[in-house]
Amino acid sequence: MSEAASSPIRVAVVQDETLYRGALAAVLRTQPDMHVVAELAAWRDAISLLVPPDLTLLDLGGDDDPLPAAATICAALPQTRVLVLIDADRHDVLARLAPEGTDRVGFVTRRASVEHLLSALRSLAGGNAVLDPELVVSLLVQSENPLTGREREVLALAAQGLAADDIAHKLALSPATVRNRLSRITVKLGARNRADAAEQARRAGWL
Repeated sequence: MSEAASSPIRVAVVQDETLYRGALAAVLRTQPDMHVVAELAAWRDAISLLVPPDLTLLDLGGDDDPLPAAATICAALPQTRVLVLIDADRHDVLARLAPEGTDRVGFVTRRASVEHLLSALRSLAGGNAVLDPELVVSLLVQSENPLTGREREVLALAAQGLAADDIAHKLALSPATVRNRLSRITVKLGARNRADAAEQARRAGWL
């Protein structure tokens, strides 16, 4: 076996929560074929590592969009692949995936088992495409968009923080009509308020 083939997979772990990041790194350190080269709170730090990783395990958590981060890492480090941990309901991200963009970037649900995560890391390091089946199923079975085109326009502007009067001006509607549409949207989505409605719609890939 060649030296290159026997070398451990160099992994950088990116997660902004110290405890969770340390737990991920600790699991990887138990694997004889993996070597953790860095534990990072900010993904941009992966680009400037003295020893470029073979893999970057990227977990931005929350509502951040991992696609620009993964693309930037891949562009800056041509030999590096990125495995993204993501919630299964992030349809807004999954819907924008292009087949040609998954050759160096893999996706695994954040609730994957340790065994599944390790398998995904090894598979991606071996040059295979990695897209968690749970994510594929989640995207295929997501609820049909109940919002009309005009409702999506109203909600998109509300999500930007615009008041009903400003939305009305932009869309050539009356303020009363805008308020009625926002109320209808909230009821349709079973949301607590317009901010919650916007978040639900964004996560479902409707905005």
